Amino acid sequence: MPVAVGADAVATALAVTWEHVFQAVPAGWARRRGGVVAGVTGVALPTLNGVWPESSDPDPGAVVELLEEVAATGLPYCLQLRPGARPGLTGLALARGMAPEEPLPLMLLEGTGALGAVVAADGLVVRQLSPDEAGTHARAAATGFEAPEAPFLQFITPSVLALPGVRCYLGEVDGEPVTTGMGVSVGPFVGIFNIATAPVHRGRGYGAAVTARAVTDGLAAGAQWSWLQSSAPGHSLYRRLGFRDIESWGVWLSTAGGTLDKPPRSP
Repeated sequence: MPVAVGADAVATALAVTWEHVFQAVPAGWARRRGGVVAGVTGVALPTLNGVWPESSDPDPGAVVELLEEVAATGLPYCLQLRPGARPGLTGLALARGMAPEEPLPLMLLEGTGALGAVVAADGLVVRQLSPDEAGTHARAAATGFEAPEAPFLQFITPSVLALPGVRCYLGEVDGEPVTTGMGVSVGPFVGIFNIATAPVHRGRGYGAAVTARAVTDGLAAGAQWSWLQSSAPGHSLYRRLGFRDIESWGVWLSTAGGTLDKPPRSP
């Protein structure tokens, strides 16, 4: 019988995925230290530069050092903390003038969940994008998130799509892009990102279909489970697909070098 996946394993999946992806961004880097992962993409959005905990009780010294390294770039950045983190770490964020945000659910799907119940959306054709089509995903994601294209184009590059285990998808109806998504497989897990549907095409099952494709392709490639961080608008969709909340992470954002404006994790 498979061993149930715990919160520690999912937190490690996030850390490993950030290491895998961030270092492929032209201006990016990532490193892990003392139960913490830090990363920078060079994109002026706080959620794309920052410090994330792998451990539920990370080394405070490592958090401080890594925050200093990220802040030194002059980019806006974030700090996320798992439940039960030492109060001093929350105080550290506030002392740096970081603004608290709504907590982010960390979600887990073991196996296929309720994906078998996903009915093919009428007229939707989902295809995987090649690395040289990175801009297609970036522009579709920006449309779905109702956000500027530039940060997506800077982050979702051909070098990222060329990474082992990275798969981007475009969903089209009559040749028109309507939805997009991304899966990143590393070892036993696949992370789900950038599920975004154009506002005029929402409510038709397109987001569920592209999520199911990203998960099932990850499982076919050898993953046993999937994870994601969900924004509030996408939470009910992922619950219907079988994802469950495994932890809720605290989030603090800086305004250094930019604004607090940011695209949500998943619409």
